[in-house]
Amino acid sequence: MNTRKIRWIAAVSVAALIAVLGCKNASEIKGRDELIVGEAVDFASYEPIGIMDGLGFSHYSEMVYETLVRFENGEVKPGLAERWEHDEHSWTFHLRRGVTFTDGEPFTADAVKVNIEKMQEFVGDYLGYYGAVSRISAVEAADEYTVRFRYAEPYPAVLQELSASAFGMLSPRLFENGNNPYGSYTADTAGTGPYEIKAANCVAGQRYRFTKNPQWYGQNGGPESFTVMIIPDADSRALALKAGEIDILFGSYQITYDMLEQVRMPVQTGMANQNGARAGLTVRFSDKTYITRNLLLNASAPLTQDKQVRLALEYAINKDEIINTVLHGSEVKADTLFTRDMPYCDVALPPYQYDKARAVSLLEHAGWAELNGKGIRMRNGTPLQLRAIYQSAKPIDGQILTAVKGQLANIGIELVLQGYETMTWFDTGTSGAFELSVNDTYGFPQDPHVFLTAMADDGLDKTSQAGLVQKTRIDACIAGMMSTVDEDEIRDDYRFILTTLHDEAVNIPISYAREMAVYNSKKVKDIAFADNPYSLDMTRVIVFSHR
Repeated sequence: MNTRKIRWIAAVSVAALIAVLGCKNASEIKGRDELIVGEAVDFASYEPIGIMDGLGFSHYSEMVYETLVRFENGEVKPGLAERWEHDEHSWTFHLRRGVTFTDGEPFTADAVKVNIEKMQEFVGDYLGYYGAVSRISAVEAADEYTVRFRYAEPYPAVLQELSASAFGMLSPRLFENGNNPYGSYTADTAGTGPYEIKAANCVAGQRYRFTKNPQWYGQNGGPESFTVMIIPDADSRALALKAGEIDILFGSYQITYDMLEQVRMPVQTGMANQNGARAGLTVRFSDKTYITRNLLLNASAPLTQDKQVRLALEYAINKDEIINTVLHGSEVKADTLFTRDMPYCDVALPPYQYDKARAVSLLEHAGWAELNGKGIRMRNGTPLQLRAIYQSAKPIDGQILTAVKGQLANIGIELVLQGYETMTWFDTGTSGAFELSVNDTYGFPQDPHVFLTAMADDGLDKTSQAGLVQKTRIDACIAGMMSTVDEDEIRDDYRFILTTLHDEAVNIPISYAREMAVYNSKKVKDIAFADNPYSLDMTRVIVFSHR
């Protein structure tokens, strides 16, 4: 089993949750006027890379640990680095001056050097997909505020990857005496960001209090402090929100559409506000979309290695129906694996439109013409029964597959659903024991390149694509696009990969998911969404002043 791949999945999927905790202690928080944020997953470690073991903190990591660069509306912006330049084999960053970590250590080129070298030493396996760090051959502190990364080969995605929260800068003190803080750090945080955590303000497994960093150089328009309450159970989170015990729920990873329906009320009842939410609560969706919900078809499995069967599945799935029912009309229909405004993804690909008659024709042409007594198609005595797997910790995936099951039954295909915990799902998929699997993309800044590069490593995509005659060239294109800065070569590689996967009907994109938030409109005036789909940027939360 590939440990790096497993850890990556754990970092972008909600793993098995801890026992249900209520929000009964909310009233005990010092100063109940303080903003309280509901969170599904506990904090295991207060640092940016240990999120592979404690996902909860990852949603707030950027508030504590800043990166060298950041993205805003899809454009790279200065972070801890004010400017930069590069050639084929090096990137030079000129750092912001006068910045200190909350433990008093100065932010310098030496601090960056320590961070990068310790990342490579302690968590290099986890960072393998991030070539911006894993491929660095040397880090040089040219002067106090200039740091240079050397690369043996050109690498095109340096800025995009360095904006990922995993590369937030920690105080060098956390690495003193050979200490490895990754995955196990629960002391006072020591970053440069707008907020910090004091361990004394936290109760493990229950609540974590963030306070403003008075030394931060930026403009922090967010609350003076906020407390994150851990409530793993979705129904309990909804009840706590409606009872006013928490003020914000953020993120599609923890807000189900069924939950939204609980807080939404018809406007005509007089109990809802203009956003269609229960009085006192506001539901907000991001203007932009983030991840792509999609199904992976196993082109190596005996039944779905037949391209005609895969094509029939493309035409048989009614995406509009799924979006309007399971997703409550809140997501955008997806025709391609990535939106065309993603880097290098502006590739013209004809969409597969829902066409039941065409799906039936393809199946009959492939020899699946006979129906048994249950209405399931047969060929040579074998029923057309497909296995669909998903991660049980993501209930919306099961809901989507249930809808797909009904649609496929209409054309004589029996779909057998099986939910697994994350590790078992991965092992099952890697072994090839599936015909369909939910296979969401990762979101920016990991999309599209990290999602594609992972296809060359152990995982469900590699298992599926092994059945394609083009697999060798797909892997060559992945290697090529990540080892050149020639824009034309990169675009050619992307075009071949995306076109091949589309034409071979390997992925079925369902929808482009928006980010979402529900908040107490008596305390919160507005929330703006960040570029990172998994991050709640509290500096963008506008609160009402009660003073």
